[in-house]
Amino acid sequence: MAILVDTGALELLRRESATAHKLAIRFYPPIICSHVAAEFLYGQALANIPAPAMMEAREFLESFEILMPSLRTASIYARLRANLKTQGITIPDPDYWIAAHAIEEHIHLASTDKHFENIPEIDLHFLSK
Repeated sequence: MAILVDTGALELLRRESATAHKLAIRFYPPIICSHVAAEFLYGQALANIPAPAMMEAREFLESFEILMPSLRTASIYARLRANLKTQGITIPDPDYWIAAHAIEEHIHLASTDKHFENIPEIDLHFLSK
């Protein structure tokens, strides 16, 4: 069974973290969604990395299957965001999308963010940074 990795977990994979690598092998293949790809590239752009390094970052992303949002994903996103808001909980907007993909695809989620614990529908695998 596959595992969806969020941006923090993706960075750990890029840095060849042993813990992240073992998890990726256990739940092979690791996949990402378009929001993770965007956050990852945003971080690279914000760091103003040189063009060759940006090309390497893009090549790294191309090695993953990338989930794209659908109307079903948007419906799950909306439900999650509304449910958490009524509980007084907010998480970063891209993380609602990441959670929605994990729920829609019935796959595990690898993350460095504890706020995913607020979503009981997710089978979360927390990775420390």
